Amino acid sequence: MVNLETVFLDATVNPLDATLNFFRKNESYNIKRFYSKDFENTLIRILKANKFDVVQLEGLFMSPYVDVIRKHSKAKIVMRAHNVEFVIWKRLADAATNPVKKKYLSFLTKRLRNYEKKMLNKYDAVVPLTNEDAALLKEEGCTLPVFLLPIGIETKKFGKPVFDAAFNMFHLGSMDWMPNIEAVDWFLKNVWEQLKKDLPEIKLHLAGSSMPESIKKQADKNLMVYDRIDDAKKFMEDKPVMIVPLLSGGGMRVKIIEGLAAGKIIISTKIGAEGISYKHGKNILIADSPSEFISEIKKIYNNIPLMSDMSKEAQQLAQSDFDNEVLGKKLLSFYKELISK
Repeated sequence: MVNLETVFLDATVNPLDATLNFFRKNESYNIKRFYSKDFENTLIRILKANKFDVVQLEGLFMSPYVDVIRKHSKAKIVMRAHNVEFVIWKRLADAATNPVKKKYLSFLTKRLRNYEKKMLNKYDAVVPLTNEDAALLKEEGCTLPVFLLPIGIETKKFGKPVFDAAFNMFHLGSMDWMPNIEAVDWFLKNVWEQLKKDLPEIKLHLAGSSMPESIKKQADKNLMVYDRIDDAKKFMEDKPVMIVPLLSGGGMRVKIIEGLAAGKIIISTKIGAEGISYKHGKNILIADSPSEFISEIKKIYNNIPLMSDMSKEAQQLAQSDFDNEVLGKKLLSFYKELISK
């Protein structure tokens, strides 16, 4: 049985609060802007009305409620670590060229890292998505049980892809997340302009909520730009090639997992494909520079036999490593062991 309750939260960056945060010692603005008193009150009501064995926190931004959970429940608290959050911000800071922006992002990174380390052993267990994150959490001082569990999806809902002469590429992701904005801007500037010259018939579709106006203005007959997509599966159906040009970020990308399950040809940076046991050239193509992206795209351009082979391998990888039913059994077994202690 599943009961779902929602609480509205406006997590928009407030310039005044962000500025004042400089003067609030050891407070992470990244965490503070996701805290909600209404959510806390709802959580208390639910905890009082029910007896739980495990409370799973979905990401670091749920960690401010640990003390509340301890007070009102005897459940084991498990952090589902979607990322090691400070790593995302460190990569953004490292990539920033504006000195003021770099300094501010470095400030946010330091505060976030201090908070993440402070909270690290206040749970009962941590369940990260990737080996990289599991190793880093231990390096940062985690002494709790760590159970590696990647993203899971219903792989059976995806059918076999069909390849034809149309060569449509796409990027699908929330465009209010800084690493996605950085990635798309980089690809348009460093890869797309050259591709249009070399392959005049190529098409690129960009979709995601909060799509910046600066990207919308670049739309033309080759570049289609959309806002929020209601049905991601339907959006992907007639587009065989997924691009993931992430330069920063952490954890694992659910859209890549869905792309694998759908048999898409995925061209990603190494950062974008973190946590996935891929084989370059077999089930994913890896490109970390403009020239590599252009080369890999040209390699598969209208090469239907190669794309068909890679598509089959991609679906096999999704079914073996990321199927919900398989992963669910593993997690349940871990939780049974955890609550027995």
